[in-house]
Amino acid sequence: MVLLKRSPGAKFLLLFALIPMLILSACGGTTGGGSTPTPGQTSAPTKVPITVASKLDLDGHLLGEMYVLLLQKAGYTVNAKLASGDNGTLFAAIKSGSVDLYPEFTGTGLSLLGLKSAYNPDMDYQTVKNAYEQQFHITWLDQAPLNDGYALCTSKTRSQSLGITTLSQLAPKVSQLTLATQSDGLPFFNALQSSYGFASTNFKSVQKVAYSLGFAAVKSGQADVTECYTTDGSVATQGFVFLTDDKHGFTEFHPAPIVRDSILQSDTGIAAALNPMAPLMTTDVNVMLQMQVSAKHMSGESIPQAVQEVATAWLMSVHLL
Repeated sequence: MVLLKRSPGAKFLLLFALIPMLILSACGGTTGGGSTPTPGQTSAPTKVPITVASKLDLDGHLLGEMYVLLLQKAGYTVNAKLASGDNGTLFAAIKSGSVDLYPEFTGTGLSLLGLKSAYNPDMDYQTVKNAYEQQFHITWLDQAPLNDGYALCTSKTRSQSLGITTLSQLAPKVSQLTLATQSDGLPFFNALQSSYGFASTNFKSVQKVAYSLGFAAVKSGQADVTECYTTDGSVATQGFVFLTDDKHGFTEFHPAPIVRDSILQSDTGIAAALNPMAPLMTTDVNVMLQMQVSAKHMSGESIPQAVQEVATAWLMSVHLL
C-alpha cells in the first residue's frame, strides 16, 4: 500500500486556495515572516541565502514560518515561499534546487518513496532519512514528536454508550457500527487489519462523506465513528473524543526539516538553528497553535499574518527567539 499523505489541516485548505499558487515561481523577497525583523535577528546577514517553502496545509505553513524565523535569527537571508504547493510540487522543487528546505512528514516521505510503514515512528524516520540521502542527496534533520496523522473519533455520548475509548475495544463491535470517512482514509483504516483484526469492509456500512460531514453523521446517528485528524482541535470543541490507537496501527506522520545536502554542507549552522525546535513541537502544541491561527483569522486577520504572529509568539515563549 502506498501511503498518500492528505493534508491533516485540510479544514483550512479552502483558505489557502485563495493564496496565489504561483508563489514558487515568484521573484525574490520573503513572505510570511520575511519582511518583518525577527527578534534577535542578526542585523547584516552574511551567510548562504536559503529558500524555504511549505505546503498549503496549516501545520506545514506554521512549521515553515518557524523555520524562516529561526534561520533569520541565526543570520541567514531567507527567501520564503510558504503555502506554495502540494507534496509533488515541493518534492520536485527541492530535487531541482529551486527550493532548499521545507517541512516534510515521515508518512509522506514513505509515500513518495513507494514504501510501506513499519508502524514504528523511529524506524520509519530512519527509512526515509537513509533513502532520501542515498537517492536524492537530501538530509532529514531531527523529527518532532508531533503526529499529524489519521485517527478514529466518536462523540463522547456514543463512546460512553458503546463502552469504547480505544481501537482494541472498538474491534469486536465494528460489525454492528457504521463508519464515516473520506475516500482517502480507507487505505489507512484497511491497514488496521494487521493490528486490530478489522478493516473498513468489516463495518456494517461505510459512508463516504466530506471530512466535516463525518462529525455531523455521528451527531445525527447516521454513523457511529468517523475519520479524524490527530491535529484537529475541533474534535474536542465538537464534543468528540479520539479512540486511542493502543496498538499503533496507524501510520504516523512526524515532521522534520528536509534540506538539500549541497546547501547543508555549505553551512553547518542550518541544523544548529533548526534542530532545537524539534522536541518542543508536540501534537498538543500544534493543535493549540492551529486554533490560535483560526481564531485570529476569524477576527479578520489574513492567514499569513496570523501564522506569522502565532509562530513568533510561540518561538519567543520557548526562548528560541
